[in-house]
Amino acid sequence: MATKTFNIGEYAIGGRIKVTIQGKVIKIEALDWITREVVSTGTTLAGLHNTSEQLTNYLYDLTSSYYAEQIMDWIGDRVDLNKQALGGF
Repeated sequence: MATKTFNIGEYAIGGRIKVTIQGKVIKIEALDWITREVVSTGTTLAGLHNTSEQLTNYLYDLTSSYYAEQIMDWIGDRVDLNKQALGGF
């Protein structure tokens, strides 16, 4: 399991974005700067045909494109976001 909190400040909803990767499950939470309560949350599975697009779009809703790309780079270093071939199809 990998977890990282990005302390972004005024460029993100809530100010903090926490990413948790557990197996193939990727969870992104926007946290309030002061209370650290969850303001918004999203979850997806790595390896689906549009995982990268889903994550990027959600992060663009939460923060600027610069920070979204920084977070996507961190996620990409830890989990394969590419679609996996299914046997027989």
